[in-house]
Amino acid sequence: MSKKAQSAFAASSVIPARVVNIAVDTSYLYSQTSGPYSGIGIYMMDNNDLGGSSGEGGLELHTLINANMGMAFNVFPIDEAGQTGSHVEIVGFEVSSGTNIFGNWGYPAKQPATSSYQWIGTAMVQGECTYQIKIGVSIAGAPMQYYWWDPFITCVG
Repeated sequence: MSKKAQSAFAASSVIPARVVNIAVDTSYLYSQTSGPYSGIGIYMMDNNDLGGSSGEGGLELHTLINANMGMAFNVFPIDEAGQTGSHVEIVGFEVSSGTNIFGNWGYPAKQPATSSYQWIGTAMVQGECTYQIKIGVSIAGAPMQYYWWDPFITCVG
């Protein structure tokens, strides 16, 4: 998976209209083979279920957003009450098919640790896209394993 080189958005006062949160059952996921993933243990949700997003609770989240709205992405471990020393992070993001709704300037970028959001972008172009998100998972200092899958975004006017 290639990384898109973009300058990071300033983390100071950005409040995105859409926030995608990804909860990861780290013990279960780490027991699976690294690579493209289509199983259980990853739970996506956003803050727009009543506004048209669908597929909450699994890998096939379809987020609905309006053009010129900010969009944030976070990933969190579910790790037996913090006892396993789990670590998860978003390590890559790319539009894999459809319209690049982020245009030339809105592509999601990793944020500094002081931000409330791990990655932030801006929907700039109307259309539909499938994007690939890649996460790294580690338990108790073990080597990082990587998983990726393809959720969806629709940007309307």
